[in-house]
Amino acid sequence: MNQTGSAAADVIVIGGGPGGYVAAIRAAQLGGKVVLVEKDSLGGVCLNRGCIPTKAMLSAADVYNTIANRSEEYGVTVSGISLDYTKVIARRQKVVKTLVAGVGYLMKKNNIQVKNGTGRLVSNTTVEVTGADGSKETVSAKNIIIASGSEPVKVPIPGLEGENVWDSDGALAANSVPESILIIGAGAIGLEWAYIFKKFGSDVTVVELMEHILPQNDSEIADELARSLKKAGIKIMTGRKVTGVESKGGMMVSTITDAAGAGAQQIESRKILVAVGRRPVSGGMGLEELGVKTERGRILVNDRMETSVPGIYAIGDVTGGMLLAHKASEEGVAASENVMGKKTRMNYNVLPAAVYTTPEVAAVGMSEQAVKEKGIDYKVGRFQFRPNGKAMALGENEGMVKIISDAKYGEVLGCHMVGPHVTDMIHEIVIAMAAEATVETIGRAIHAHPTLSEVVKEAALDVYGEAIHKA
Repeated sequence: MNQTGSAAADVIVIGGGPGGYVAAIRAAQLGGKVVLVEKDSLGGVCLNRGCIPTKAMLSAADVYNTIANRSEEYGVTVSGISLDYTKVIARRQKVVKTLVAGVGYLMKKNNIQVKNGTGRLVSNTTVEVTGADGSKETVSAKNIIIASGSEPVKVPIPGLEGENVWDSDGALAANSVPESILIIGAGAIGLEWAYIFKKFGSDVTVVELMEHILPQNDSEIADELARSLKKAGIKIMTGRKVTGVESKGGMMVSTITDAAGAGAQQIESRKILVAVGRRPVSGGMGLEELGVKTERGRILVNDRMETSVPGIYAIGDVTGGMLLAHKASEEGVAASENVMGKKTRMNYNVLPAAVYTTPEVAAVGMSEQAVKEKGIDYKVGRFQFRPNGKAMALGENEGMVKIISDAKYGEVLGCHMVGPHVTDMIHEIVIAMAAEATVETIGRAIHAHPTLSEVVKEAALDVYGEAIHKA
Protein backbone atom coordinates (compact mmCIF):
# COMPACT_ATOMS: atom_id res chain seq x y z
CA MET A 1 0.00 0.00 0.00
CA ASN A 2 1.23 3.44 -0.88
CA GLN A 3 1.10 6.22 1.70
CA THR A 4 1.55 9.87 0.87
CA GLY A 5 0.96 13.17 2.63
CA SER A 6 -0.26 16.61 1.61
CA ALA A 7 0.21 20.16 2.80
CA ALA A 8 -1.84 21.54 5.69
CA ALA A 9 -5.25 23.07 5.03
CA ASP A 10 -7.47 25.26 7.19
CA VAL A 11 -10.18 22.63 7.43
CA ILE A 12 -10.81 19.03 6.41
CA VAL A 13 -14.44 18.03 5.94
CA ILE A 14 -15.21 14.31 6.17
CA GLY A 15 -18.36 13.61 4.17
CA GLY A 16 -19.73 15.32 1.07
CA GLY A 17 -23.46 15.27 1.83
CA PRO A 18 -25.68 18.34 2.33
CA GLY A 19 -23.87 19.08 5.58
CA GLY A 20 -20.32 18.44 4.43
CA TYR A 21 -20.31 20.08 1.03
CA VAL A 22 -22.11 23.16 2.37
CA ALA A 23 -19.59 23.39 5.21
CA ALA A 24 -16.76 23.16 2.68
CA ILE A 25 -18.22 25.93 0.53
CA ARG A 26 -18.83 28.26 3.48
CA ALA A 27 -15.29 27.79 4.79
CA ALA A 28 -13.94 28.51 1.31
CA GLN A 29 -16.10 31.63 1.03
CA LEU A 30 -14.47 32.88 4.20
CA GLY A 31 -11.01 32.42 2.72
CA GLY A 32 -10.19 28.96 4.00
CA LYS A 33 -8.14 26.30 2.26
CA VAL A 34 -10.49 23.31 2.28
CA VAL A 35 -10.13 19.58 1.68
CA LEU A 36 -13.30 17.48 1.34
CA VAL A 37 -13.12 13.70 1.85
CA GLU A 38 -15.97 11.62 0.37
CA LYS A 39 -16.00 7.85 -0.04
CA ASP A 40 -18.93 7.77 -2.46
CA SER A 41 -20.63 10.35 -4.71
CA LEU A 42 -20.84 14.02 -3.80
CA GLY A 43 -24.21 14.94 -2.36
CA GLY A 44 -24.32 12.09 0.14
CA VAL A 45 -27.39 9.98 0.91
CA CYS A 46 -29.76 12.93 0.49
CA LEU A 47 -28.90 13.68 -3.09
CA ASN A 48 -28.06 10.16 -4.28
CA ARG A 49 -30.36 7.81 -2.34
CA GLY A 50 -32.71 9.91 -0.22
CA CYS A 51 -34.33 13.33 -0.47
CA ILE A 52 -33.90 14.02 -4.18
CA PRO A 53 -34.54 10.64 -5.85
CA THR A 54 -37.59 9.99 -3.67
CA LYS A 55 -39.03 13.38 -4.58
CA ALA A 56 -38.58 12.53 -8.25
CA MET A 57 -40.46 9.28 -7.59
CA LEU A 58 -43.21 11.13 -5.71
CA SER A 59 -43.62 13.56 -8.61
CA ALA A 60 -43.96 10.68 -11.07
CA ALA A 61 -46.49 8.97 -8.79
CA ASP A 62 -48.56 12.16 -8.59
CA VAL A 63 -48.55 12.63 -12.37
CA TYR A 64 -49.55 9.00 -12.96
CA ASN A 65 -52.29 9.10 -10.33
CA THR A 66 -53.75 12.37 -11.60
CA ILE A 67 -53.90 11.19 -15.21
CA ALA A 68 -55.05 7.64 -14.45
CA ASN A 69 -57.56 8.35 -11.68
CA ARG A 70 -58.47 12.03 -11.56
CA SER A 71 -58.30 13.56 -15.03
CA GLU A 72 -62.08 13.31 -15.51
CA GLU A 73 -62.54 15.66 -12.50
CA TYR A 74 -60.78 18.37 -14.52
CA GLY A 75 -62.71 17.71 -17.72
CA VAL A 76 -59.81 15.89 -19.35
CA THR A 77 -60.51 12.50 -20.93
CA VAL A 78 -57.44 10.31 -21.37
CA SER A 79 -57.18 6.74 -22.65
CA GLY A 80 -54.41 4.19 -22.96
CA ILE A 81 -52.63 5.05 -19.71
CA SER A 82 -49.72 2.83 -18.71
CA LEU A 83 -46.78 3.07 -16.33
CA ASP A 84 -43.24 2.69 -17.70
CA TYR A 85 -41.26 2.21 -14.49
CA THR A 86 -38.00 2.06 -16.42
CA LYS A 87 -38.56 5.63 -17.62
CA VAL A 88 -39.53 6.72 -14.10
CA ILE A 89 -36.17 5.45 -12.89
CA ALA A 90 -34.32 7.00 -15.85
CA ARG A 91 -35.81 10.42 -15.12
CA ARG A 92 -34.94 10.07 -11.43
CA GLN A 93 -31.34 9.18 -12.26
CA LYS A 94 -31.08 12.13 -14.66
CA VAL A 95 -32.20 14.52 -11.90
CA VAL A 96 -29.69 13.03 -9.47
CA LYS A 97 -26.84 13.06 -12.01
CA THR A 98 -27.48 16.70 -12.83
CA LEU A 99 -27.44 17.75 -9.18
CA VAL A 100 -24.33 15.69 -8.35
CA ALA A 101 -22.54 17.35 -11.25
CA GLY A 102 -23.68 20.70 -9.88
CA VAL A 103 -22.08 19.98 -6.51
CA GLY A 104 -18.88 18.98 -8.28
CA TYR A 105 -18.91 22.28 -10.14
CA LEU A 106 -19.32 24.17 -6.86
CA MET A 107 -16.29 22.36 -5.44
CA LYS A 108 -14.16 23.49 -8.36
CA LYS A 109 -15.58 27.03 -8.32
CA ASN A 110 -14.65 27.40 -4.66
CA ASN A 111 -11.21 25.76 -5.07
CA ILE A 112 -12.10 22.91 -2.73
CA GLN A 113 -9.85 19.89 -3.05
CA VAL A 114 -11.93 16.69 -3.16
CA LYS A 115 -10.35 13.40 -2.11
CA ASN A 116 -12.20 10.16 -2.80
CA GLY A 117 -11.87 7.72 0.05
CA THR A 118 -12.79 6.91 3.63
CA GLY A 119 -11.56 9.32 6.28
CA ARG A 120 -10.19 8.29 9.68
CA LEU A 121 -8.91 10.71 12.30
CA VAL A 122 -5.30 10.11 13.31
CA SER A 123 -5.11 13.23 15.48
CA ASN A 124 -7.13 16.40 15.95
CA THR A 125 -5.29 17.85 12.96
CA THR A 126 -4.71 14.82 10.73
CA VAL A 127 -6.98 12.58 8.68
CA GLU A 128 -5.94 9.36 6.97
CA VAL A 129 -7.78 8.82 3.68
CA THR A 130 -8.08 5.27 2.39
CA GLY A 131 -8.97 4.96 -1.28
CA ALA A 132 -11.07 2.21 -2.87
CA ASP A 133 -7.83 0.55 -4.03
CA GLY A 134 -6.43 0.45 -0.49
CA SER A 135 -3.96 3.29 -0.99
CA LYS A 136 -3.56 5.63 1.98
CA GLU A 137 -2.88 9.34 2.22
CA THR A 138 -2.67 11.66 5.21
CA VAL A 139 -4.08 15.17 5.12
CA SER A 140 -3.45 17.81 7.77
CA ALA A 141 -5.50 20.84 8.76
CA LYS A 142 -6.01 23.22 11.64
CA ASN A 143 -9.59 21.98 12.07
CA ILE A 144 -11.69 18.95 11.13
CA ILE A 145 -15.44 18.85 10.49
CA ILE A 146 -17.04 15.40 10.65
CA ALA A 147 -20.13 15.02 8.45
CA SER A 148 -20.23 11.25 8.05
CA GLY A 149 -24.03 10.96 7.97
CA SER A 150 -26.28 8.04 8.88
CA GLU A 151 -27.43 4.61 7.68
CA PRO A 152 -30.72 2.69 7.88
CA VAL A 153 -31.51 1.01 11.19
CA LYS A 154 -31.82 -2.76 11.17
CA VAL A 155 -34.35 -4.40 13.48
CA PRO A 156 -33.85 -7.84 15.11
CA ILE A 157 -37.03 -9.54 13.90
CA PRO A 158 -36.78 -13.31 13.28
CA GLY A 159 -36.92 -14.08 9.56
CA LEU A 160 -36.56 -10.46 8.48
CA GLU A 161 -33.92 -11.11 5.85
CA GLY A 162 -33.39 -11.99 2.22
CA GLU A 163 -33.89 -10.33 -1.16
CA ASN A 164 -37.56 -9.58 -0.47
CA VAL A 165 -36.69 -7.42 2.55
CA TRP A 166 -35.67 -3.88 1.69
CA ASP A 167 -34.41 -0.82 3.46
CA SER A 168 -34.89 2.57 1.76
CA ASP A 169 -31.84 1.92 -0.45
CA GLY A 170 -33.32 -1.40 -1.54
CA ALA A 171 -36.65 0.21 -2.41
CA LEU A 172 -34.83 2.74 -4.55
CA ALA A 173 -32.84 0.01 -6.32
CA ALA A 174 -35.98 -1.97 -7.25
CA ASN A 175 -36.58 -2.21 -11.01
CA SER A 176 -40.31 -2.85 -10.74
CA VAL A 177 -43.31 -1.96 -8.60
CA PRO A 178 -44.10 -4.71 -6.05
CA GLU A 179 -47.56 -6.26 -6.26
CA SER A 180 -47.83 -5.86 -2.49
CA ILE A 181 -45.61 -4.47 0.25
CA LEU A 182 -45.64 -4.25 4.03
CA ILE A 183 -43.83 -1.22 5.42
CA ILE A 184 -42.50 -1.30 8.98
CA GLY A 185 -42.43 2.25 10.36
CA ALA A 186 -44.75 5.20 9.74
CA GLY A 187 -42.22 8.02 9.85
CA ALA A 188 -41.49 10.27 6.89
CA ILE A 189 -39.50 7.64 4.96
CA GLY A 190 -42.05 4.88 5.43
CA LEU A 191 -45.04 7.05 4.53
CA GLU A 192 -43.42 8.55 1.45
CA TRP A 193 -42.63 5.09 0.08
CA ALA A 194 -46.13 3.93 1.01
CA TYR A 195 -47.57 6.79 -1.03
CA ILE A 196 -45.24 6.15 -3.99
CA PHE A 197 -45.98 2.44 -4.24
CA LYS A 198 -49.71 2.86 -3.66
CA LYS A 199 -50.03 5.41 -6.46
CA PHE A 200 -48.05 3.09 -8.74
CA GLY A 201 -50.52 0.28 -8.00
CA SER A 202 -49.17 -1.67 -5.03
CA ASP A 203 -51.27 -3.09 -2.21
CA VAL A 204 -49.68 -1.25 0.74
CA THR A 205 -49.86 -1.91 4.48
CA VAL A 206 -48.01 0.25 7.03
CA VAL A 207 -47.31 -1.01 10.57
CA GLU A 208 -46.35 1.46 13.31
CA LEU A 209 -45.59 0.62 16.95
CA MET A 210 -46.72 3.99 18.28
CA GLU A 211 -50.36 5.07 18.53
CA HIS A 212 -50.07 7.66 15.74
CA ILE A 213 -48.26 7.78 12.42
CA LEU A 214 -45.46 10.39 12.34
CA PRO A 215 -44.87 9.88 16.09
CA GLN A 216 -42.67 12.97 16.40
CA ASN A 217 -45.30 15.27 14.87
CA ASP A 218 -48.35 16.95 16.34
CA SER A 219 -50.85 14.11 16.80
CA GLU A 220 -53.83 16.10 15.42
CA ILE A 221 -51.98 16.72 12.16
CA ALA A 222 -50.75 13.11 12.02
CA ASP A 223 -54.31 11.82 12.44
CA GLU A 224 -55.50 14.14 9.67
CA LEU A 225 -52.86 12.72 7.32
CA ALA A 226 -53.75 9.17 8.35
CA ARG A 227 -57.36 9.75 7.31
CA SER A 228 -56.24 10.98 3.90
CA LEU A 229 -53.85 8.08 3.34
CA LYS A 230 -56.48 5.53 4.36
CA LYS A 231 -58.92 7.22 2.00
CA ALA A 232 -56.31 6.73 -0.74
CA GLY A 233 -56.30 3.00 -0.01
CA ILE A 234 -53.20 2.63 2.19
CA LYS A 235 -53.83 0.27 5.10
CA ILE A 236 -52.41 1.71 8.34
CA MET A 237 -51.98 -0.27 11.55
CA THR A 238 -50.87 1.76 14.58
CA GLY A 239 -50.05 0.41 18.03
CA ARG A 240 -48.86 -2.79 16.31
CA LYS A 241 -45.51 -4.44 15.64
CA VAL A 242 -44.03 -7.17 13.46
CA THR A 243 -42.74 -10.01 15.66
CA GLY A 244 -41.70 -12.55 13.04
CA VAL A 245 -41.49 -13.17 9.29
CA GLU A 246 -41.62 -16.36 7.22
CA SER A 247 -41.03 -16.85 3.50
CA LYS A 248 -43.70 -19.10 1.95
CA GLY A 249 -44.12 -19.72 -1.77
CA GLY A 250 -42.65 -16.43 -2.84
CA MET A 251 -44.63 -14.45 -0.25
CA MET A 252 -43.41 -12.88 2.99
CA VAL A 253 -45.75 -13.78 5.84
CA SER A 254 -45.49 -11.30 8.71
CA THR A 255 -46.88 -11.95 12.18
CA ILE A 256 -48.22 -8.75 13.70
CA THR A 257 -49.25 -8.21 17.34
CA ASP A 258 -50.05 -5.33 19.64
CA ALA A 259 -47.28 -3.75 21.72
CA ALA A 260 -47.71 -6.38 24.44
CA GLY A 261 -47.40 -9.25 21.97
CA ALA A 262 -51.10 -10.15 21.96
CA GLY A 263 -53.74 -10.22 19.22
CA ALA A 264 -51.55 -11.90 16.61
CA GLN A 265 -52.52 -11.80 12.94
CA GLN A 266 -50.68 -12.58 9.73
CA ILE A 267 -50.27 -10.47 6.61
CA GLU A 268 -48.83 -11.66 3.31
CA SER A 269 -46.84 -9.38 1.01
CA ARG A 270 -44.37 -9.74 -1.84
CA LYS A 271 -41.92 -7.34 -0.25
CA ILE A 272 -41.19 -5.84 3.16
CA LEU A 273 -39.68 -2.38 3.58
CA VAL A 274 -37.99 -1.62 6.91
CA ALA A 275 -38.27 2.12 7.54
CA VAL A 276 -37.84 2.47 11.30
CA GLY A 277 -35.24 5.22 11.11
CA ARG A 278 -31.54 5.83 10.63
CA ARG A 279 -28.52 5.78 12.92
CA PRO A 280 -25.28 7.82 12.93
CA VAL A 281 -22.23 6.49 11.08
CA SER A 282 -19.34 7.11 13.44
CA GLY A 283 -17.63 3.75 13.92
CA GLY A 284 -14.07 3.14 12.76
CA MET A 285 -13.25 6.84 12.51
CA GLY A 286 -10.74 6.94 15.37
CA LEU A 287 -13.03 8.96 17.64
CA GLU A 288 -12.55 6.88 20.79
CA GLU A 289 -8.77 6.99 20.49
CA LEU A 290 -8.87 10.79 20.39
CA GLY A 291 -11.36 11.13 23.23
CA VAL A 292 -14.23 12.48 21.13
CA LYS A 293 -17.32 11.92 23.25
CA THR A 294 -20.18 9.95 21.74
CA GLU A 295 -23.50 8.62 22.97
CA ARG A 296 -25.02 5.54 21.30
CA GLY A 297 -23.07 6.31 18.17
CA ARG A 298 -23.89 10.01 17.88
CA ILE A 299 -21.13 12.57 18.33
CA LEU A 300 -21.87 15.01 21.15
CA VAL A 301 -21.56 18.69 20.19
CA ASN A 302 -22.50 22.10 21.58
CA ASP A 303 -24.48 24.77 19.71
CA ARG A 304 -21.30 25.87 17.93
CA MET A 305 -20.92 22.29 16.61
CA GLU A 306 -17.75 21.74 18.67
CA THR A 307 -16.99 18.26 19.96
CA SER A 308 -15.21 17.49 23.23
CA VAL A 309 -11.84 17.73 21.44
CA PRO A 310 -10.60 21.21 20.39
CA GLY A 311 -10.40 21.67 16.63
CA ILE A 312 -12.83 18.84 15.87
CA TYR A 313 -16.41 19.69 14.88
CA ALA A 314 -19.33 17.46 13.90
CA ILE A 315 -22.50 18.22 11.95
CA GLY A 316 -25.57 16.57 10.47
CA ASP A 317 -26.95 13.07 11.06
CA VAL A 318 -23.84 11.89 12.90
CA THR A 319 -24.76 14.25 15.76
CA GLY A 320 -28.28 12.80 16.11
CA GLY A 321 -31.42 14.84 16.70
CA MET A 322 -33.70 15.38 13.71
CA LEU A 323 -32.02 13.75 10.73
CA LEU A 324 -32.75 16.43 8.15
CA ALA A 325 -30.66 17.62 5.22
CA HIS A 326 -31.36 21.30 5.86
CA LYS A 327 -30.39 20.89 9.52
CA ALA A 328 -27.08 19.41 8.39
CA SER A 329 -26.52 22.29 5.96
CA GLU A 330 -27.13 24.98 8.58
CA GLU A 331 -24.92 23.14 11.05
CA GLY A 332 -22.27 23.03 8.34
CA VAL A 333 -22.49 26.80 7.94
CA ALA A 334 -22.27 27.28 11.72
CA ALA A 335 -19.28 24.96 12.07
CA SER A 336 -17.35 26.59 9.23
CA GLU A 337 -18.05 30.09 10.48
CA ASN A 338 -16.74 29.13 13.92
CA VAL A 339 -13.70 27.47 12.35
CA MET A 340 -12.97 30.65 10.41
CA GLY A 341 -13.22 32.95 13.43
CA LYS A 342 -16.86 33.97 13.53
CA LYS A 343 -19.12 33.24 16.51
CA THR A 344 -22.18 31.41 15.25
CA ARG A 345 -24.67 29.33 17.22
CA MET A 346 -27.43 27.02 16.00
CA ASN A 347 -31.06 27.83 16.78
CA TYR A 348 -33.09 24.63 16.62
CA ASN A 349 -36.32 26.35 17.70
CA VAL A 350 -37.00 27.39 14.11
CA LEU A 351 -36.06 24.14 12.38
CA PRO A 352 -38.79 23.08 9.93
CA ALA A 353 -39.60 19.47 9.05
CA ALA A 354 -41.52 18.15 6.05
CA VAL A 355 -43.21 15.00 4.74
CA TYR A 356 -43.87 14.84 0.99
CA THR A 357 -46.93 12.64 0.73
CA THR A 358 -50.15 14.03 -0.75
CA PRO A 359 -51.35 15.85 1.23
CA GLU A 360 -47.99 17.11 2.48
CA VAL A 361 -47.07 17.70 6.12
CA ALA A 362 -44.88 20.50 7.46
CA ALA A 363 -44.06 21.70 10.94
CA VAL A 364 -41.88 24.09 12.92
CA GLY A 365 -41.61 24.67 16.64
CA MET A 366 -43.40 22.81 19.41
CA SER A 367 -46.36 20.48 19.05
CA GLU A 368 -49.45 21.02 21.17
CA GLN A 369 -48.46 18.00 23.26
CA ALA A 370 -45.03 19.51 23.97
CA VAL A 371 -46.55 22.87 24.94
CA LYS A 372 -48.91 21.12 27.37
CA GLU A 373 -46.05 19.14 28.90
CA LYS A 374 -44.14 22.38 29.56
CA GLY A 375 -47.18 23.90 31.28
CA ILE A 376 -47.28 26.91 28.95
CA ASP A 377 -50.51 28.92 28.78
CA TYR A 378 -51.34 28.80 25.07
CA LYS A 379 -53.96 29.39 22.41
CA VAL A 380 -54.56 27.50 19.15
CA GLY A 381 -55.82 28.73 15.80
CA ARG A 382 -56.97 26.33 13.07
CA PHE A 383 -58.20 26.73 9.54
CA GLN A 384 -59.08 24.10 6.96
CA PHE A 385 -58.08 24.12 3.29
CA ARG A 386 -61.61 23.03 2.37
CA PRO A 387 -63.10 26.56 1.89
CA ASN A 388 -59.93 28.02 0.34
CA GLY A 389 -60.50 29.13 -3.27
CA LYS A 390 -57.06 28.16 -4.58
CA ALA A 391 -57.22 24.72 -2.93
CA MET A 392 -60.67 24.14 -4.40
CA ALA A 393 -59.48 25.16 -7.87
CA LEU A 394 -56.49 22.81 -7.57
CA GLY A 395 -58.72 19.96 -6.46
CA GLU A 396 -56.55 19.55 -3.37
CA ASN A 397 -58.53 20.82 -0.41
CA GLU A 398 -57.79 18.23 2.27
CA GLY A 399 -55.96 19.32 5.41
CA MET A 400 -55.50 22.27 7.72
CA VAL A 401 -53.09 24.77 9.27
CA LYS A 402 -52.70 24.81 13.04
CA ILE A 403 -50.87 27.61 14.84
CA ILE A 404 -49.95 27.43 18.54
CA SER A 405 -49.39 30.74 20.29
CA ASP A 406 -48.34 31.97 23.71
CA ALA A 407 -51.57 33.18 25.34
CA LYS A 408 -50.13 36.34 26.87
CA TYR A 409 -47.88 37.85 24.19
CA GLY A 410 -48.97 36.12 20.97
CA GLU A 411 -45.53 34.60 20.38
CA VAL A 412 -45.68 31.78 17.84
CA LEU A 413 -44.67 28.59 19.63
CA GLY A 414 -45.29 26.20 16.76
CA CYS A 415 -47.12 25.67 13.51
CA HIS A 416 -48.28 22.40 11.98
CA MET A 417 -49.72 21.98 8.51
CA VAL A 418 -51.20 19.18 6.45
CA GLY A 419 -52.37 20.01 2.95
CA PRO A 420 -51.29 21.03 -0.55
CA HIS A 421 -47.82 22.57 -0.91
CA VAL A 422 -47.42 23.10 2.84
CA THR A 423 -43.73 22.14 2.63
CA ASP A 424 -43.27 25.47 0.83
CA MET A 425 -45.80 27.42 2.91
CA ILE A 426 -44.21 26.59 6.29
CA HIS A 427 -41.41 29.08 5.71
CA GLU A 428 -43.69 32.04 6.30
CA ILE A 429 -43.92 30.80 9.88
CA VAL A 430 -40.21 29.94 10.09
CA ILE A 431 -39.30 33.52 9.22
CA ALA A 432 -41.99 34.90 11.53
CA MET A 433 -40.63 32.87 14.43
CA ALA A 434 -37.03 33.81 13.64
CA ALA A 435 -38.08 37.48 13.61
CA GLU A 436 -40.17 37.02 16.79
CA ALA A 437 -43.31 38.18 15.01
CA THR A 438 -46.64 37.61 16.76
CA VAL A 439 -49.68 35.77 15.46
CA GLU A 440 -51.36 39.16 15.18
CA THR A 441 -48.63 40.29 12.77
CA ILE A 442 -49.20 37.19 10.63
CA GLY A 443 -52.98 37.54 10.77
CA ARG A 444 -52.95 41.25 9.87
CA ALA A 445 -50.44 40.82 7.02
CA ILE A 446 -52.13 41.07 3.61
CA HIS A 447 -52.01 37.75 1.76
CA ALA A 448 -52.67 37.63 -1.98
CA HIS A 449 -55.95 36.11 -3.17
CA PRO A 450 -56.45 33.44 -4.29
CA THR A 451 -53.52 31.66 -2.65
CA LEU A 452 -53.07 28.72 -0.36
CA SER A 453 -51.24 30.97 2.08
CA GLU A 454 -54.54 32.61 2.98
CA VAL A 455 -55.12 29.54 5.15
CA VAL A 456 -52.10 30.57 7.24
CA LYS A 457 -53.54 34.07 7.68
CA GLU A 458 -56.93 32.67 8.71
CA ALA A 459 -55.34 30.23 11.19
CA ALA A 460 -53.43 33.13 12.77
CA LEU A 461 -56.62 35.18 13.03
CA ASP A 462 -58.40 32.17 14.51
CA VAL A 463 -56.07 32.21 17.52
CA TYR A 464 -58.20 35.12 18.77
CA GLY A 465 -61.42 33.91 17.18
CA GLU A 466 -61.23 36.45 14.34
CA ALA A 467 -60.99 34.16 11.25
CA ILE A 468 -63.07 35.74 8.50
CA HIS A 469 -64.07 32.69 6.46
CA LYS A 470 -64.52 30.14 9.25
CA ALA A 471 -67.99 28.63 9.24
